[in-house]
Amino acid sequence: MGGRHPIGLADSGILLALAGWIALLYWPFWSGDPRMQAAFRPGDLTEHHYPFAAYAHRRLQTGQLPLWDPYTLGGHPFAADIQAQAFYPVRWLTALLALGSPLGIRGYVAETIAHLILTAWGAYGFFRRISGDRAAAAFGAFAWSLSGYLTGYPLQDPPIIASATWLPWLLWALAGLFSRSPHPNRWRMLGIFAWAMAFLGGHTQTAFYVYAIALAFSGAQILRVPSARGQGLRELLHVLVLGTGWAATPLLATAELIPWIERTSWTFPQRAGGFELWELWGMFWPQLTLWSPLYVGIPTVVLATYGLTSGLGKNASISLWGGLAGLGLLLTLGGEAALYPAFVRGFPFLEFFRNQERAALIVAWSLIALAVLNWPPSPGESFQRTLGLLTGIIGLLLMGILIGIQAQDSTQWPRLHRLFSQAMWPWGALVGTWLLLRAWPRTRWALVALLALDVGSVAWRTAEAGHRVWQNPERIAAPPLDPASLPAAWPPYRVDTRGLASGNWPAQVGIEDLHGSVTLSLRALERFRREVPGERVWALMGVGCYLQRPDEPPLPFPSQHLQTISFHESTLELYCLEKPFSRFHMIYEAMVLDDETAIRALRDAAFDPLRTVILDRPWPMPGLSVPSVPPRITLQGWAPEMLRLDVWTERPGFLVIGDVWYPGWRAWIDGRPAPVLRAYTTLRAIPIPAGAHQVVLRYEPLSVRAGLVLSGIAILITLAGLGPRRLLRPSRPRGLGSLR
Repeated sequence: MGGRHPIGLADSGILLALAGWIALLYWPFWSGDPRMQAAFRPGDLTEHHYPFAAYAHRRLQTGQLPLWDPYTLGGHPFAADIQAQAFYPVRWLTALLALGSPLGIRGYVAETIAHLILTAWGAYGFFRRISGDRAAAAFGAFAWSLSGYLTGYPLQDPPIIASATWLPWLLWALAGLFSRSPHPNRWRMLGIFAWAMAFLGGHTQTAFYVYAIALAFSGAQILRVPSARGQGLRELLHVLVLGTGWAATPLLATAELIPWIERTSWTFPQRAGGFELWELWGMFWPQLTLWSPLYVGIPTVVLATYGLTSGLGKNASISLWGGLAGLGLLLTLGGEAALYPAFVRGFPFLEFFRNQERAALIVAWSLIALAVLNWPPSPGESFQRTLGLLTGIIGLLLMGILIGIQAQDSTQWPRLHRLFSQAMWPWGALVGTWLLLRAWPRTRWALVALLALDVGSVAWRTAEAGHRVWQNPERIAAPPLDPASLPAAWPPYRVDTRGLASGNWPAQVGIEDLHGSVTLSLRALERFRREVPGERVWALMGVGCYLQRPDEPPLPFPSQHLQTISFHESTLELYCLEKPFSRFHMIYEAMVLDDETAIRALRDAAFDPLRTVILDRPWPMPGLSVPSVPPRITLQGWAPEMLRLDVWTERPGFLVIGDVWYPGWRAWIDGRPAPVLRAYTTLRAIPIPAGAHQVVLRYEPLSVRAGLVLSGIAILITLAGLGPRRLLRPSRPRGLGSLR
């Protein structure tokens, strides 16, 4: 494959088998048959990721890059939210293939599952290259694509799968790049592409783990060929620099967002959470925890153990993957590991991440690589005897446990028998592995089949227990409100769902909400909504409608009941104010306060925010005074990244706009640039001179413009370098990935 092992009919059959097995396991998620339909339980996929994907899909189909989301949290920098995947080519391809149709939940789920097939194919290519054995490659591909890590909680978090998908493709490219390949440009191009896609996939933490594995693998290969280290480093830097250049746009946009986010103020315990020690048993007992993120199949663990016991310290490949597996286990424990705080001090960027158990990706991949590298040799007699003895001891223990269960109170039998049956599955896989190893290597394809059954059945049970409900997916993912149900108005009514209908569904249907769920929320906005009295938030941000539970006392605003809605088995009431608050205000008094003092002022009942604007910096406005004639503000145009207003004011003042302030918003008054000031810690204010003016605001962040330029340059350089070129030519030794 790629020169050393050309793809043949047998390889094509294995690739089809991988795709077919994965598609079969998850077929109910996009089945059109009502008797077989299944949907994801309400969670991150349905409430967070799918609405954002649908919003990006809709914008891309109109030929627009979705840079700003006006529907979530009063305004959200969509381009800077890497998990929104606004720059992910797969999202663009999906929008293109949809031929103008909206992105349905079945299509989004199918796209997510397709990533499992894609990563299975990449794993097959990589393991086929380093092992030279089709059975070993198929074994590794099944173990990886259906590992507990990918089929566990990441199914509810598709950006994790999207970023992890490109790990085997990147390693495959690097293995080819550092070998005697007759087609070096292909490997270089694939490496650059996979490096970029790991980041563009949308999960920075997963991309970091992918890069860490790739760099460790590359370093080991380069060190293996002393005469070509300089050339190897240059080629590796080539991939890193150009791959990062391809991803420059969301990378710079995300970097611009980081200083403003809530996450930077988290404490160490909030970031350091990981597995508890007992959860590591999930490597051997898949249903011990709900998601089984460490489970890669009992046959995989057996072969990996054999490799560690026979080759650690003797074989460079075994040492590499064994060391990475140990490091991954340390990271998965997070604060539970005594060495973790010291490790974080050495690599402080780790503090930006939470849920350290996600480092199970490193453990899973390393164990699978160890198993594949120890595939061809027949396990020694001593190892087989030890494995048989262990299998027998575990069987006797399980028999004793069964007898002990019968002695318990009968009311405990259902729960205990369920645990016992769950423990029987890995033991049965262990028995099957031992029996197949006794007849090795004639039984190698039978071992592949056993592994596929092992990880496939665990993936099915995980979906059944944690992901799947046997219902119509369109009904599960349906938003509770339609814009047509709101009163006609210009600008559209802003709604406060008040956290009663959680999720980002307003972005899917085009309703502007004060709530939402984003990974990198703005610190100032979170505090503004949390600490400022609700009626002042409504008055400044232009709320016109709201949701309320039937058992709540009426809110102190004259309102009209519009309809009763259902959301996740809850009943909610939709009300709209008889006099909706305006989103635009001309204010003629100003003061400059730091954020802490500004929040205290906004909480003070004696302070009138519609009379005095609080700014983040001084801005001289001569002639400020309350006019005798009220100002006139007319909205002339609106789009997610644009706002156009006609303003007439008798005296100079500040135009306050009840939308979230964020770097990148620019303003023009009658065609001349004007500042966009931060008001009340989180809103926008523009100084307006007396008279009639046309005011235009556009979201044009420098980070995105610079990123697009850098990405374009990187792509052009990559394409220009596709001419014939010879890479590393070691005298005879092959790369580390090819050694066993």
